[in-house]
Amino acid sequence: MNSISAMPANSAAERIVRHFQSAGFPGITEALVIRIGLKKGDRAEIEAAFERASDRDARPPLGEYFEIRPYGFYSELRSFAAAKAEMPTDFGLNLRRKVPAIYFDRAPVVIDDALATGTKYDALVKFSDNMLDYAVAVLLNDPTSSFFEYLDSHRGADWKTILGEFENAAGSFDQEVELF
Repeated sequence: MNSISAMPANSAAERIVRHFQSAGFPGITEALVIRIGLKKGDRAEIEAAFERASDRDARPPLGEYFEIRPYGFYSELRSFAAAKAEMPTDFGLNLRRKVPAIYFDRAPVVIDDALATGTKYDALVKFSDNMLDYAVAVLLNDPTSSFFEYLDSHRGADWKTILGEFENAAGSFDQEVELF
């Protein structure tokens, strides 16, 4: 199905999916590249707010502190419109709680959701440091969990080409579609 929406990093999203598939991991079927911008606050304030939400078993206040926009999309199973419609459930609580780490920590950052199934995203990955006050990260869907086996056995392999494509797309990003 891939994506009919023109976004700067669609080709990067497809390249990520194809890269893992060609390495023998056919379970990786979808990549959603997102751009995360800071709306307000500093790391201490944001982490405290996210911790308070976690203590109450509530959703973290993503929309209050971060602007998250689509940057690129590729899927073999669904359209961007379908993925966007399912974002509230597919971008699970375990990944949402770690968005401050994705934004503030230096790359690489890999967050996983071991409980993700079906179309729910299994991983949130930041491959490069922030650019122009934005973090660029990738939500991956890997129902077979082979992605983490791949990372453990192929650290650093072929990332430079993928990262270069991310950096080129980052400079030209101009999407007006809010995910949250």
